[in-house]
Amino acid sequence: MPISHSAFVEMYGKAILSGNAAVFVGAGLSRAAGYPDWAALLAPMQSRCSIPDHHDLPLVAEYITLDPANGGRDALVTHILTAITAVLPVPTPSHQILQKLAIKEIWTTNYDRLLETAIPEAVVIGGEGATHEIASHLRAIIKMHGSVGAVGTWEQQPVITRTDYERYELDHPRTWTVLRSSYMSRTMLFLGFSFSDPNIEILLRLARTLGTASDDRHIAVMKPPNGPTDTDDVRRIHQLRVMDLENSGITVCEIQDHSEIPNLLADLALRTRPPRLFIAGSSNLPDATAEQDEGILGPWCAAVAATLVDESGWEIHSLRGPAGWLTSRDVARTRLKEGNYDPSQIVLHFRGKSAPPDAPPERVGTSIYTDLSREQLVPDVLEDCRALLAIRGGGRTAEEIRWASDRRVAVIPVAASGGAAFEYWEANLAAPPDIGSRRTDKSTWELLNDSDPGIAARAAKKLLEQAMYKTPSAS
Repeated sequence: MPISHSAFVEMYGKAILSGNAAVFVGAGLSRAAGYPDWAALLAPMQSRCSIPDHHDLPLVAEYITLDPANGGRDALVTHILTAITAVLPVPTPSHQILQKLAIKEIWTTNYDRLLETAIPEAVVIGGEGATHEIASHLRAIIKMHGSVGAVGTWEQQPVITRTDYERYELDHPRTWTVLRSSYMSRTMLFLGFSFSDPNIEILLRLARTLGTASDDRHIAVMKPPNGPTDTDDVRRIHQLRVMDLENSGITVCEIQDHSEIPNLLADLALRTRPPRLFIAGSSNLPDATAEQDEGILGPWCAAVAATLVDESGWEIHSLRGPAGWLTSRDVARTRLKEGNYDPSQIVLHFRGKSAPPDAPPERVGTSIYTDLSREQLVPDVLEDCRALLAIRGGGRTAEEIRWASDRRVAVIPVAASGGAAFEYWEANLAAPPDIGSRRTDKSTWELLNDSDPGIAARAAKKLLEQAMYKTPSAS
């Protein structure tokens, strides 16, 4: 039974956070960048050699090499090189998100340079003699089936024919041994594969020969046949293939369209960010005094702080605006009294290094000073946060909410406090945004506007737990 998107994010996210994740990238990610698929790649040579259509594309390539008059191996390899180098290696959003994920081993059967362009810090392993470098680098891209170089030539000759496939273990014993070891010791994600992809047989061979324990499963993201021309027989074959994978220890996460992959990976990147919360908001009064801020925001900040006190694993970040300061202060006060205060868990960001801010009435958390502008600093901080909590606020808070939304950071507004928080809440009342890769309960969203600060804060805490992936996702 295929797993849900939220279950995938939780399962593979945990593998990344434990340092035990690997990924195997198939042709699907290259097609999204404009590269031809296998059938399109072989089609001109197949037509020239008068080879009928056949589902076994490596066998078609084999037949091309057996026709020296119209094809031959040299002509086929040159044709493939020309087709690949005709497309500029511009990484897709999926490649860019892979760069952000802490995955040490990235395996691929693709010839192009998309992965190394997106992840320039990784060492590229393209031959038998370099496999020993995998363990000595923080990140490695292992190109199993050949690689096009930066100057438009083959750095490693391609694996393309049926003979190449059948002799792979004999001709590449070290690479195959390392792949088997990685498969047995890591949680591997197969991404960009389809059952029509010739390289799917690598996945199937690993699954059938090595298997895996039921509590240590690998994952394949697959698209089922859902087109208007797909027959019941085609759909049934897909179901049987999924069952085959599941029985061999590879669980399947189904997507309805390949365009879903970037969103799936973006949720995964969010899941593996540090558990950080950014607090935004103000009294929304011009030139408000500290006493005015306290009078307007105090009850809401105190209620929120009371729910955050026990979440010692979460970092609380702010620009030391009124809402951020009051909430952080109240959390710190309680933790100090209870003897579990850790200043590193409360971070206050100050802008400008020439004029220090007025000294706060008490020291709280860790202060970080920067000369970045607010427009640079806030997005930079949000890149490493899972959630933004908004308490009242005006135009600047609304802008920070937009910055957070653009980065898929969960925005949780204490709507009853008014201002920008209420405006965002009201705009999303009919269809609350997903939080933590899961749907947001509408009744919980409605409670964010309860006039009782305690009730609104409890609703916010429930959604914060969802944003922090504290609540297990149902598969």
